[in-house]
Amino acid sequence: MKKLFLLTFFLILSCGGDSDNENAASDDSKNDFPNYIDSNNLRIFAREGVTEKFLNNVGLTYNEMFMDNSNINSSMRLQFLTTCKEKYVYQRVGVDGMANNSNFDSGTPPKPYDDNATDYIWEMKTGGSDQLGEVIEHLLHTVTAVGLYLTFNDWNYKNTSSQLYLAMNEAIDKGIYDISSYNNLKSDDAYQRIITQEYAYWLILAEWDLYVATGKKDNGMTGNGEFTIGTPSEIQSQLPLGHKLYKDYIEKIFSIPEKDKLSVLFP
Repeated sequence: MKKLFLLTFFLILSCGGDSDNENAASDDSKNDFPNYIDSNNLRIFAREGVTEKFLNNVGLTYNEMFMDNSNINSSMRLQFLTTCKEKYVYQRVGVDGMANNSNFDSGTPPKPYDDNATDYIWEMKTGGSDQLGEVIEHLLHTVTAVGLYLTFNDWNYKNTSSQLYLAMNEAIDKGIYDISSYNNLKSDDAYQRIITQEYAYWLILAEWDLYVATGKKDNGMTGNGEFTIGTPSEIQSQLPLGHKLYKDYIEKIFSIPEKDKLSVLFP
């Protein structure tokens, strides 16, 4: 297994780990993930065919979420980063279309990495807003449904009284968040994780004002058919519980990625 190194002066808390972790990550018996990089205690594994440039840019995108600003609570950020390291949280990256193969296997990461991941990020043939949207969406799924879930009780998607769940229901009850497309998953054990991670993604994307940059804005509205509002001011005025969730956690741990930097990574 080959470790790549992010090409950025600003990378912090990354490209490292103890020797035991490095030895475990070098166990490449199945060769499912021939390359990987580390960014802010998140290991990002890549399948065969993913370009080194794309893998590096996924890491740089994640790194943009960890720039310093005056809102950051260093203790909460450290708590999150420590959890991601100790719980071996990871992200998978593949080539768009590979999952359509009837023989597709989602792959097994080397030990000690196990279940603490969500979706794949797919490298598309073209860049632009759709590719950026793909990267941001699935990084935020990992952040919320794995990292924050493992770190803070308020992000427990299994608890219907958690701050996350109550904020999501606020958006559903107001007709802002439409979960009807997930009805066929109600009997699935992952249903609660899916509807909460999608809610958290839409909420953060709106608070970061990235609907246009990521190609998620529908014509005639600030949001889209699934989440109808897409600006920070709308979240603040219409979803007070969601805005509080954002202020209490996301704003204190993560920075808003700069649009100009993101557009350079995925032109």
